[in-house]
Amino acid sequence: MLKSALALLLVLLGTLAQAQNLEIVLLDNQGKPLSDAVLWIEPGPAQSQPATAVMDQQKRQFTPYVLPVQVGTTVSFPNADPINHHVYSFSPAKRFELRLHQQKAAPQEMRFDQPGLVTLGCNIHDWMLGFILVLDTPWFAQTDSQGKTRLDFDAAAGQTLHIWHPRIADPQEAMSRAVPSDGTLTWQLTGALKRDPRPKEPKARPMAKDDYAS
Repeated sequence: MLKSALALLLVLLGTLAQAQNLEIVLLDNQGKPLSDAVLWIEPGPAQSQPATAVMDQQKRQFTPYVLPVQVGTTVSFPNADPINHHVYSFSPAKRFELRLHQQKAAPQEMRFDQPGLVTLGCNIHDWMLGFILVLDTPWFAQTDSQGKTRLDFDAAAGQTLHIWHPRIADPQEAMSRAVPSDGTLTWQLTGALKRDPRPKEPKARPMAKDDYAS
């Protein structure tokens, strides 16, 4: 028993010794903080447990605008608006349609089982745009309004740090780099960003009949 407990303790200590964190500051090509970027480290662990996530509809917008999830995650789609939404995706990583009724209806759920970018739209409100980035790793994070984030991961040889943002003009920008060993990184992009891809919501738009359709 003592030997078994000691062996387990050594395994746990070895695992803890690998745990690291990376503090990141992301800047655009003008040196300004870039929010809503997703950064992740691959390869991920051989086994991990995907979490659940939420993509809401608030004030006729997807909330959050960008949602990173691990492969296998089940995403809930509630509707906080007093109107209907008809959410869809034609993306190869996940094609679906969800008719979301007003506020009090139970959220619908969708499991995202393939890696890739899933672009969301609404058939009723054509200015609504959102993204679900499905990653084959649990080690990901998003930058805040100051362009800052922190990644917690298990360090190993050969790992790569990747980045995605809806305004990065791929392939002008290098989208990956080696994971730095000192635990900090200031990453300034070199290419100019594309314009915000979200269409503008019409001002003072009257409610359409479809908004309240059952």
